[in-house]
Amino acid sequence: MKRYIVPNLVLITFACLLLAAQGAFAANHATNFINASFEEGLKGWLVKGDVKLQTAAPMEGKASLRIGPGAGSVSQRVRIGSGNHLWVSVAVRSQPTNTAILIIRYLDKNGRELMRLDSKGDIKPGDKVKPGTLSFYMKEHPLTSEVEVILSKENTGGYILADQIEFVASHDKGPEFKPTCDLGQYMQPFWAGKTVYNETVLMLSENGQPATGRLMFNPTGILSVKNYALNTNYSDGVDYTVEGRNLTCTDSSRMTRVKDADLMKGELNWNEMIGKPVVVTYEHDDNWTGPVPGYLGDRLPNTMKKLRAHAALRVVAYGDSITHGVGVSRLMNIPPFMPPYPELFVSRLKQIYHDDAIHLFNSAQSGATSDWGARMASRMVASLNPDLVIIAFGQNDFWGTSADAFAINTSNIIQTVRLKNPRAEFLLVSPLRFDPAYTANAEYWKSVSEYAAKLKAKAGQGMQFVDMTAISEAIYAAKKPKDCLNDPLHPNDSLARWYAQSLVAALDPISVRPAAIEGKPGVQRNGGRARNAWLR
Repeated sequence: MKRYIVPNLVLITFACLLLAAQGAFAANHATNFINASFEEGLKGWLVKGDVKLQTAAPMEGKASLRIGPGAGSVSQRVRIGSGNHLWVSVAVRSQPTNTAILIIRYLDKNGRELMRLDSKGDIKPGDKVKPGTLSFYMKEHPLTSEVEVILSKENTGGYILADQIEFVASHDKGPEFKPTCDLGQYMQPFWAGKTVYNETVLMLSENGQPATGRLMFNPTGILSVKNYALNTNYSDGVDYTVEGRNLTCTDSSRMTRVKDADLMKGELNWNEMIGKPVVVTYEHDDNWTGPVPGYLGDRLPNTMKKLRAHAALRVVAYGDSITHGVGVSRLMNIPPFMPPYPELFVSRLKQIYHDDAIHLFNSAQSGATSDWGARMASRMVASLNPDLVIIAFGQNDFWGTSADAFAINTSNIIQTVRLKNPRAEFLLVSPLRFDPAYTANAEYWKSVSEYAAKLKAKAGQGMQFVDMTAISEAIYAAKKPKDCLNDPLHPNDSLARWYAQSLVAALDPISVRPAAIEGKPGVQRNGGRARNAWLR
């Protein structure tokens, strides 16, 4: 099995990404334990066994928790909404070392256990992120109503000390995160029609020259240029000029501009473009010459039968942070609060097939590899009894997972799900190309290509392939990768929409056909018959 050496800088970059995500979660919503630092004794904690306080030389403050020398545990439950990411951390010290056990239990609305994870087998030590801790970072089971956190020690002698327990749950689905963009426009396939809505363009100044940005197509008319939040309009001749596909900032432009001198250069440097691009809506007469997503429903008969019958359809999205939604504006907590691509996909299917019985469960995990996906498939996917599963790993694999191992992991996910539901079908989504400026290591770029080839080879009855690798590569050939990426690995709103559009095309035979949009957005002509492709 081929393995690559993961440089320390990669681990540092990943640790920084986790900390940034945790900070974003804390900003959105923090659910604090009662007496998380044991300053009020054991108030709020359910205590079992050999448990006491240590007030002489505590780890922090006035007191720390002490368990031992016998077996014992403390636990506390927190009621939260489903679908969050969780961050749990506890400062620990033990003698002998590594005897503390952190356990997380996910409970449904009736208090039944949905899933259990523990630091002995499932939770990796958090030392690379926060030394001296047991830490836990993972998506909840989608049906979670309560989370129980348990800190325990077996009857092995010695003791453990614990303090400063942190509990943070993400929150991004409240009314304050309602989209301020037109999702109907956003779901118009970029390869069809003659109007592009809110294409993202980063205005980049190189070598001290005026900042410029490049459109995907040659515009015949610019309808609007706005900031990323869509609440500021820019004016032609005042803020920018247009020549061919290029926009150029004027000296007095109000547009956000990025200077190349301010970008970090070199291997694995992490440049973020959150909210910095402008968005352009324009008309054009060009044809998309890159890969066109195709209709795949003929090989997904169980899914299509349910869609056409307006029957209940259970969809599970399973992958890494891109599928969870990292990068899109709602999860970044900025306007226009566009939801993650699985939500766009399912919402559009409901409109197309007039089927409100389509239910989405997003089981994607930020930072997850395909190996994690295989290990957790029974708990995070099969337990939901899905009809259609979107599998989209790879963005955390290319550092050290061979193509063969990636393929085996994917097959194991499929087999695990089909043991529970033999009629389950799958859309296999290949990984997005990372920003080529992120690393010059050709092995990483090659790995992404090999993953796509392995997924394509699996296509057959009940299992189809969506090639986001080829699509993103074609987009990067037409414009700057930074135009449509939030950072080197995650798409912004514009590129995340292409995921959703491609998945819809797989299940809608009309949307795959390039055609001019006549009249108002929403009516597509096909073979002489008008069809309201976006609003039906």
